[in-house]
Amino acid sequence: MVKSTRDLIVNCEAGIHRVRLRAGMHFLKSAQCPKCGASVDPQRWRRLTRFLKNLKQPASTHPIDGVVWVGTVVTCFITVIVVSVFRATADLWWPATVMLFGPRWITLLPVAGLMGLALFRDRSLLVPLVLSSALLIGPLIGFGWGLRAITVPERDSDLTVATLNLAGGHMIEYGPDVLMDRLGVDLMMAQECSGSFRESILRLRDWYTATEASLCAVSRFPISKVAVMDGDNLQSVGGSALVATFSLTVSDRPIYVTNVHLETARAGLERILRGRVSEGARILGQTSLLREIELRRAERFAREQGSPALILGDFNTPPESRHFRQIYAEWTDAFQAGGFGIGGTRLNGWIRARIDYVMANKDWLIVRAEPGAPVGSDHLPVIARLRLRVPQG
Repeated sequence: MVKSTRDLIVNCEAGIHRVRLRAGMHFLKSAQCPKCGASVDPQRWRRLTRFLKNLKQPASTHPIDGVVWVGTVVTCFITVIVVSVFRATADLWWPATVMLFGPRWITLLPVAGLMGLALFRDRSLLVPLVLSSALLIGPLIGFGWGLRAITVPERDSDLTVATLNLAGGHMIEYGPDVLMDRLGVDLMMAQECSGSFRESILRLRDWYTATEASLCAVSRFPISKVAVMDGDNLQSVGGSALVATFSLTVSDRPIYVTNVHLETARAGLERILRGRVSEGARILGQTSLLREIELRRAERFAREQGSPALILGDFNTPPESRHFRQIYAEWTDAFQAGGFGIGGTRLNGWIRARIDYVMANKDWLIVRAEPGAPVGSDHLPVIARLRLRVPQG
């Protein structure tokens, strides 16, 4: 007979008898001693202590239980190591940077397989496996829970904005007027806005428009001024550094919306995928440094233009990047606050990195955010509904 180690054995409150609670999962039920009728661990602390102690060994001597237990221990240990190293070195160490732009959701597959086995063989192990999944889904994968969208009701006065990399506009399925109607926004900041599509934007009626290099702005509100960040020195060494702030007036308040398109890591990643690891790692390090400088300068430039401030655009950096987290710590990522899911925006087969953002300073309340439907670009639009906070008197 296979011996189980998962039952909880605790003393009754009378301290006379030891009571066995089967399966180790009777936390919510009150228990009484079958011999003297005394309550058994009403605060459940001894049950919890015993439950955790029992996890130190397999549920039984059966080989399958041993495999599930060892797999759970190894998976939990590796999860903690991988998440810790990734969060500390993404954009600093090239293997972590490759992972940053890769399909991180596949790290859930081993945990999911073990959870299936644990469901049938040892349900107590679901506790550490669920905790490992939460660690992967949150800090590693960056899943957004959209709690703000549940707790903050919408108002007619809310501002709806979008950012979209048009990829030149050649493959966009609609003209600019239809595109704006389908997005349903009051303001759009576009990147890689060029050629005939750019000219079509400038000819829009009933919209205010402005362009700077390959950055375009389309707004229901007047655009009074455009300030451009000097990026010549970064562009001379291969960077993008396209940053422009468009000043608008919304509800009698000036707002400052910065449109950005920063350097991409594509060249280094493509070489690594082709097997040219040494060359790719070197290029990846160079572009990571360029993006760090561009991220820092774009944030400072946007902050200096005034407030309330928004930064929209193609950052070419996932939110788990160490550079991004440190530099934009005082800004709110609209999708992280009001979106649900992974929120990938770069359409690259089954790999979808989230590199397009709506970022808001403290003068804005995020109501909701989500990726929009495909429009023909290799990026999805990011649409966010925002509300200006009441200015402090």
